Amino acid sequence: MLKLSSTKKVPNRRSGQAMIEYVIVFVSMLAVVAVLALFLYAVRQQSNRALDLVASEYP
Repeated sequence: MLKLSSTKKVPNRRSGQAMIEYVIVFVSMLAVVAVLALFLYAVRQQSNRALDLVASEYP
């Protein structure tokens, strides 16, 4: 069988793959938390506007 000189035994890359997977999951979870925080901010601003309208003395 022909043995190629450029084929070397590659070290185990599972730890590198796991690290990349953890980074991808962390970034996606951070994006979800940021979107939820933005949504909470928008809902809170809208509820403050509604409370200001209810509390105003002008009908």
